[in-house]
Amino acid sequence: MTLLSTQMVKTPANSNIARLADTFDCSASIPNTLLKFEPHEHVFLQGDKPKGIYEVLSGTVILYKVMSDGRRQIQDFASKGDFLALTFSERHDISAEALTNVKVRFVTRRVFDLAFLEIPTFRRDVFDVISCKLQAAREQALLLGRKSAMERTATFLLFLENRFLDPLTGDIAIRMSRCDMADYLGLTLETVSRMMSKLKKSRIIDLPQPNRFRILDRAALVRQAGDTEDDDFLYAA
Repeated sequence: MTLLSTQMVKTPANSNIARLADTFDCSASIPNTLLKFEPHEHVFLQGDKPKGIYEVLSGTVILYKVMSDGRRQIQDFASKGDFLALTFSERHDISAEALTNVKVRFVTRRVFDLAFLEIPTFRRDVFDVISCKLQAAREQALLLGRKSAMERTATFLLFLENRFLDPLTGDIAIRMSRCDMADYLGLTLETVSRMMSKLKKSRIIDLPQPNRFRILDRAALVRQAGDTEDDDFLYAA
């Protein structure tokens, strides 16, 4: 982790998250620090006492929980504009690990608490962001619960396209293992591999390497996800 300096849907400029980010930008009222994390470095660990709030400025962070049997259950992904550790709990109930090179803006818990108490608009936006996160989690659970294995896999590939598409080559990086994908989608490893093979055989995607793919027929992939091109996308970033 390198100290730089002090100072889940695309966020519209007038949204609650954007307003909260604007408040974080006001270094005079809320002092903050910029931090860097390399791939596989942890921003924080499950069980740690929260030290503050993190706003993701660039890169992607994976959020996961370690189960009692030692298995890792992926909970979510965070990217630019998302906030980590926006909690009032005494301990982190999940871990946050950098998938890529990540830059975050860090605000200490003490500074955050003072802003929360003294700035009414900031307090309102914090509650609004928490409410939006809870609603998104409920919708995600509902949607994944009623989607088939193919629909879940196709939906997740569209999410990866949104986050990791290389505009020069058209390749999309798969920055997690097939086991992680299976855990996140509530499927077995064999089922995820079988769905990927079916999509490749149908020439909807190509798999030039195990850790990257290319979409050959996006409209067909959207249909396989059970969506239409005009639908709001569950995993848009």
